[in-house]
Amino acid sequence: MAVLCLDIGGTEIKAMLKGENFEKNLENFPSKAGSNAPSIKDDVFDLVRKLENEYEIEGIAISTAGMVDYKTGIIAGHGPTFKNYKGFDWKSEIKKELGLEAVVENDVKAAAMGELTYGAGKGATSAFVLTVGTGIGGALIIDGKIHRGASGHAGEIGYMPFETDKFEALGSTSALVARAKKFHPEKNFKNGKEIFTAIDAQDEDAIKLVNQMTDILARGISNIMLIANPEMILIGGGISEQKEKFLDPIIEKIKSYVPEDIFESTRIRPTELGNKSGLYGAYAIYRQNTNE
Repeated sequence: MAVLCLDIGGTEIKAMLKGENFEKNLENFPSKAGSNAPSIKDDVFDLVRKLENEYEIEGIAISTAGMVDYKTGIIAGHGPTFKNYKGFDWKSEIKKELGLEAVVENDVKAAAMGELTYGAGKGATSAFVLTVGTGIGGALIIDGKIHRGASGHAGEIGYMPFETDKFEALGSTSALVARAKKFHPEKNFKNGKEIFTAIDAQDEDAIKLVNQMTDILARGISNIMLIANPEMILIGGGISEQKEKFLDPIIEKIKSYVPEDIFESTRIRPTELGNKSGLYGAYAIYRQNTNE
């Protein structure tokens, strides 16, 4: 028995078959989100029928961009890269067409569960996982389960207000690049990678830009630690791989923002699963639901 795990993004869909002692990576396929997101279901149904020739499919676990009503699995909202997605009911469509059970979760929350179950947070019971990229997303895990809050959207730290703007508008990778282009248009700072490469060449402007970013992130993460006091803070996104230039400075700054006992009790690490975290998390959530 295997679960088909899907991670639905705006440009492509990742797929994996997984069981307790079985795992098979499947080929990614293009996402139709930008033209008509509900039509993604046709590709999913075709994939299931193809796989059923060789595997016994137990159910489907979906990690998806957008806001998900965790009680119903219905898409409650989405960004501009998706079209006609709000109100789409994956669980009903899958049950009606394939007769299979399904779980549906927001991609950031699924990624957090993936890291806690199979990745950098394995063994911990509480963690806050944040992703730093185009924006800043987050999810809080308590006692091994996603903490959802009254509206179901706890962990949306990108909206956290700072003095001049929201957290993600100041501390994300896209904010870093925007500042670089605004204040140093003469330099080739087209993306985060180029800015970090410039640090290796002792470029003072690049050093200052990243120092500002790590200070903003350290302040935001310190607030999370003070409120939730989790065992672990896990930081994801491609930029988290920059340990000495990015992660280490954040940790050092956090030390000056929070009490010593809180700092000492919290492990701060990069995520481990990369772009497969959502797949693993969707599977973990499926298992939680079926074992309850």
